[in-house]
Amino acid sequence: MKTNATFTNEVLNGYLMNNNRINVEYLAEQITATAENDAALYEERFNTRRKTRNIAINEMMFFINLMLKYNGRRGYYASNAQVMKFDREHGGDLEAVLDIIEAEIIETRNEK
Repeated sequence: MKTNATFTNEVLNGYLMNNNRINVEYLAEQITATAENDAALYEERFNTRRKTRNIAINEMMFFINLMLKYNGRRGYYASNAQVMKFDREHGGDLEAVLDIIEAEIIETRNEK
């Protein structure tokens, strides 16, 4: 598999608002819905040996890579460095996205 920053940015650009900031709530909602509909990701939410933040990061990266695939970029993946660079260039809002996902993971754990 290969990585390409342009392709990664294309996916993440789809979640930018007019002010060039990430639509935090919408992106978090999309990532959470994807994770809840993938059996392996959903079950991982209950793995108490892993930090909830790490699970949230994994879910976000899974989502970005899935969107690459759905956008015709099979064989490509987003690197952590690419996502972090995009985040720095657009106001650091991915941390807020991860906060929302992490809260959802904690809520899911508490429901079981």
